[in-house]
Order: sequence, then structure tokens, then C-alpha cells
Amino acid sequence: MDASTSTKPVDRGIPGAGNGAGAGRGALPNLIVIGAQKCGTSGLHYQLSLHPEIWMSRPKELNFFIEERNWPRGEDWYRRYFDAGAKVRGESSPNYTAYPQHEGVPGRMRSLVPDAKLVYVVRDPLERIAAHWVHNYAKRREKGDLAATLTHANASYVVRSQYHMQLERFLTQYPFEQILVLEQEELRSAPLETLRKVFEFTGADPDFTHPHFGAQRHETSRKIRASRLAVRLERLSGSRPGRLLPKNVWLAIDERVSRRRPIERPDVRAAVGPEVLRVLREDAERLRELTGRRFAHWSIWDA
Repeated sequence: MDASTSTKPVDRGIPGAGNGAGAGRGALPNLIVIGAQKCGTSGLHYQLSLHPEIWMSRPKELNFFIEERNWPRGEDWYRRYFDAGAKVRGESSPNYTAYPQHEGVPGRMRSLVPDAKLVYVVRDPLERIAAHWVHNYAKRREKGDLAATLTHANASYVVRSQYHMQLERFLTQYPFEQILVLEQEELRSAPLETLRKVFEFTGADPDFTHPHFGAQRHETSRKIRASRLAVRLERLSGSRPGRLLPKNVWLAIDERVSRRRPIERPDVRAAVGPEVLRVLREDAERLRELTGRRFAHWSIWDA
């Protein structure tokens, strides 16, 4: 199949929006990208959405199987985001692999979609932690001592990089054959081959190509820190009064008012210390045994 005649992604939101068709039972997904956070799930979600046999949810992160998020909304709410006519129907919620911050996700998932295929994207654990911190710092969610922030008992920086530990929870509910583990680096360095692997895994036509495959997304979007003024203006733009102003007004304000500064990438290795590094190495060793992959370029192996 060839996409040379169509280079623009199709805008596919809630099925039947505007004509009442989305008000029925809809469908359940048979593909779920379960994470990990800051490992390229947004880019993968976008690329999957370009395939004519694949319907990816909008918004990307439905967070349905999280008790304190959208699980109480019920199955009918979830179904309305998927087109029953699509061969493959998917969503991408990295918070599904944020145990113990969010517990019970795999069990809820299996109770509703036991035959779903799961995709888990990983990257160098220290690089993931750094990207996670930069994302939060850019939004002014973090301040103070870096080491204390990354290793705080209530923070999820380290546990989200314990990929095997997160997968263990899903392996109690799903056979490994229903889980595909990818590296973010694969999506960057060999996008066509990697996407073909994903398409084959999902049951979609593996020969489909598109000019947008391989496009890098969110590479620099969180590498600047907003000022307090920027945060206030962002909140105002999303408020009911703010939405009365045209978008081009807010764009003009954003372009002309200097209210951001670059963020230096943190030294995560020094911040987390030898004990956390040992935990991450041990977890990565178990991931090696599970997947048969070496992850040799990961920085956690360095002395």
C-alpha cells in the first residue's frame, strides 16, 4: 500500500462526532501503547495514526485504566473514542506504566481487553529520567535540589525507568507474545523498519509507508523554562475569558514577550547516586533476559 498521494494525516477524532454515530457503543481498542513516559510515545501514536487500517484515539492519552483518572467513567465512555470499523484501534497512555503511583492497571485492562496487543517503548533509563525532569522543570513543577527531587519517595522518576519491574505487572495478566518492546532509538534511527515491525505485530498492512514516517516530534518543545508570567498567561489563555480572544492574539503575545530561558540538561547520574544506579542496572539486566536484547549503549553500564 502507498501513501504517496496523501501526505497529510487524517483528522480523526471521536467516531461519528457531529452526526450522532459516536453516541452508541463504539468499540474497544485492540492496541494499547502502555509507555514509557518520555520515550517517544507521542511520535509513535502519530505515526500509527497515519496508517489507513489503524484508528488512534484523540486525545492520545485516555488514561482509562487508572482508577483515580477515567476508570469511573465506565466502558461506554471509553468505547466512544474508537471506530468499530477500523481493523486496529489504539490509544497511548504512558501513565499505565507508572506503578506504584497508579496501581491495578494491568488487571483492569485484562478484564476489558484481554486480547489487546501492548506496545512498550523504552530508552536509556538515565536519559528518560533527564527528559522527564526537564519536562516538569519547564512547566515549573519542580524546584530545589535535583537529587532530592529525583529520589523523593513520592516521585516516579526512578520507577518509570525500571522497565522490567513495570512489565512484570502486565506479565501476570498478558502473555509475553502479546507485548512488543521497542527502543526509542529504533524509531529514530530506523523508522521504516521499526514501524513495519509494529504493523506486523498489530495485524495491519506492514507494507504501508508515508512521507511523515521518521519525522521527529517533541525534540525541543520542553527545553525552555517558562517564567511565572508565562505560566499565568498559559492558564489565562485556556480559561473561559481567554478563549474569547483569537488564537493569533495569544500567538503574538507568545512571540513578542520574552518570558522563557533555556534549561541545562541535569547530571542525573551524579544526582541519583550509586544505590539507584545499582537498582536500574539490575532491572535492566532482567529486561535483557526477558527480551533477549542487550541495550549495550545505555549509559547505566558505564562505570
